[in-house]
Amino acid sequence: MEQLSCGMRSRTSCIGFELKYKSTLSGHCAPALACAFSHDGQMLVSGSVDKSVIVYDTNTENILHTLTQHTRYVTTCAFAPTTLLLATGSMDKTVNIWQFDLETLGQARSLEDQPKQFPEDWSEEDVSSWLCAQGLKDLVGVFKMNNIDGKELLNLTKESLADDLKIESLGLRNKVLRKVEELRTQAKSLSSGIPDEFICPITRELMKEPVIASDGYSYEKEAMENWISKKKRTSPMTNLVLSSVVLTPNRTLKMAINRWLETHQK
Repeated sequence: MEQLSCGMRSRTSCIGFELKYKSTLSGHCAPALACAFSHDGQMLVSGSVDKSVIVYDTNTENILHTLTQHTRYVTTCAFAPTTLLLATGSMDKTVNIWQFDLETLGQARSLEDQPKQFPEDWSEEDVSSWLCAQGLKDLVGVFKMNNIDGKELLNLTKESLADDLKIESLGLRNKVLRKVEELRTQAKSLSSGIPDEFICPITRELMKEPVIASDGYSYEKEAMENWISKKKRTSPMTNLVLSSVVLTPNRTLKMAINRWLETHQK
């Protein structure tokens, strides 16, 4: 086996190949944990610590769907080999299976402009695209009639949905509010400009006393101590059993955070 392995490595080295950078896709507000291409290469899906799943069109690089049904980190994504079925797995102990609607998929791919990164800068058309991605396309007309752009979207309340937009269904109003709250959280993270490695995976806030756990990840000391004290002997990032509950101060990361704060608080 060793000889075969060496021979294969040698052959690969002789043939050689070149990797050319293509693009960077953004959309998550926390580290991405999993990626997968569709069987035809036309879509890419990614799962993240922010608990969301994003489906991209690999040709236009537009976001086709944002799925937010999981309640904990999304750790795995997989397409069926010959059909448009997607499975997403999460630390919430569930696997969700999604079947793509070819009609709505075609509509999403036909959108010419991808929404701007910062929601407060979205136009009315960007908001319409976002509604479609959230499964709320029936509200597009209502939002357009009331000229809801990004700023208006972020300022929506239960009262404005009922009184101004005349959305009678309580369940629908609550769904919109949940989606808007998720968007506010994402906007806050994007506008803060805080590097992801400075954010505690548990609290999603800037770390003050970072420590390294036995899973190799860094966390806010108090948050990780609370995690362990509740008899959670698994890693918040991998869901695997921690080999040790010893927490080691990450002095290098703390110094980097302090330098970043000194630069950005002037």
